Amino acid sequence: MKNENKIKEQLIQKLVKMRKKIADLEEITIEGKRVKTELKESEKKYKDLVEETPIGIANIGVTGKIIYINKRLEKISGYLREEVVGKGVFKLGLFSNEMLKILKERLKVRFRLGGGSVRLRREIHFKRKDGKWIWIEITAKLIKKWGIPFSLRITVQDITERKRAEEKIKDSEERLKILFDYAPDAYYISDLKGNFIDGNKAAERLMGYKKEELIGKSFLKLKLLSITDIPKAAKLLVKNLRGQPTGPDEFVLNRKDNSKLTIEISTYPVKIKGRTLVLGIARDITQRKQAEQQVKQGYEKLQRTMEATIYAISKIIETRDPYTAGHQNTVSQLAVAITQEMKLPEDKIEGIRTAALVHDIGKINIPAEILSNPSKLNEMEFSLIKNHPKVGYDILRKIDFPWPVAQIVLQHHERLNGSGYPQGLKSNDILLEARIMAVADVVEAMSSHRPYRPSLGIGKALEEISQNRGILYDPEVVDVCLKLFKEKSFKFES
Repeated sequence: MKNENKIKEQLIQKLVKMRKKIADLEEITIEGKRVKTELKESEKKYKDLVEETPIGIANIGVTGKIIYINKRLEKISGYLREEVVGKGVFKLGLFSNEMLKILKERLKVRFRLGGGSVRLRREIHFKRKDGKWIWIEITAKLIKKWGIPFSLRITVQDITERKRAEEKIKDSEERLKILFDYAPDAYYISDLKGNFIDGNKAAERLMGYKKEELIGKSFLKLKLLSITDIPKAAKLLVKNLRGQPTGPDEFVLNRKDNSKLTIEISTYPVKIKGRTLVLGIARDITQRKQAEQQVKQGYEKLQRTMEATIYAISKIIETRDPYTAGHQNTVSQLAVAITQEMKLPEDKIEGIRTAALVHDIGKINIPAEILSNPSKLNEMEFSLIKNHPKVGYDILRKIDFPWPVAQIVLQHHERLNGSGYPQGLKSNDILLEARIMAVADVVEAMSSHRPYRPSLGIGKALEEISQNRGILYDPEVVDVCLKLFKEKSFKFES
């Protein structure tokens, strides 16, 4: 009986242990199923991630055949996966012959057993299914299983736009370099101490030095400028330091062969890699300066000739009318003084001076006996006198003066109220120069002796223009004339 109970207890214990093992097995099985489910879910997530990633991904087997490509690579290549999976990557014509050779040489040894790891990163030209060539960047990594090469994992990015942008930048840089090197003006770059950093071919020709002789040296060391020009150059560098451009400024350049040129320099502060440098543009203006000097000398000679001609004409008029000798010259003195006091431009001053010196040239057409007649003129004689501005205009209008000399002469007897001659012009229809001449002519004539009367004196002349201010004569011109005599003690010079 005791033995039977003992056997029963042993059987029960074995049964409990067995049930426990079964429970453990069931738990392991459940855990295994859970792990398996999670693994499948993880694999799915990984596959989804690979499929949807913006980077092209491919697996290539040890034989060079394509195992897998994702959606992005389909879009990049233009091929559907069913068109390429199972086919040799090097037989699809995806790469240029040169690139194909490079890729094969880089990868074939590494695929051999024990060939080590492969890490490849290159930018290559790639041919799409539609025949269009694009630029891609590929990276390749060797995948091993149990230490044996199994496949290549390839990542692909379309970098066509980036390459185009780089090409544009490169082209732009090359064009700028060409423009810099072959510009007709001398271009140079220096630091703020005047040391040369770079220069173009025109700079070499201008200074007479090769670029290698210039770089690293300052204009002071090379003695390119005269001692008198150095302070000016230093001031320009100070302006550049403040971020201000300068020029154009003229300098005398001492070339390597000791010849001298007149140059014009403009400078611009520029930033290169965070450093402030100076871009200088220099131009040889030696011939221009020589031409300007010749033009100036020619103009001065022409001016002297014109003045001599005007003087000769003036003397001819005075020879015809000895009683008015010097009249035109003294009218010119007063007219110029009025013009200067009114602060009119220099060209108007010169124009009125010239016109005043010949304003009575039309009297050459009047018989001498009428000009020197001491008695009162009859109507016909006075009509000849009144015609002298028109005759003067006809004589002068064909001369190419830089000022309206002929018009001034024509209008110098016109009056604001229209009572003047020969055209009866009014107010602003009369040139300002002619209005000035009218006042100067009246004052000089009344204060001088005439065949038909003695001098009336300067007081009577000033009274005349005062009383007719704004009626016959320009009010501003009258005021200035009165100021000259009463406040500034103006006097005619003989």
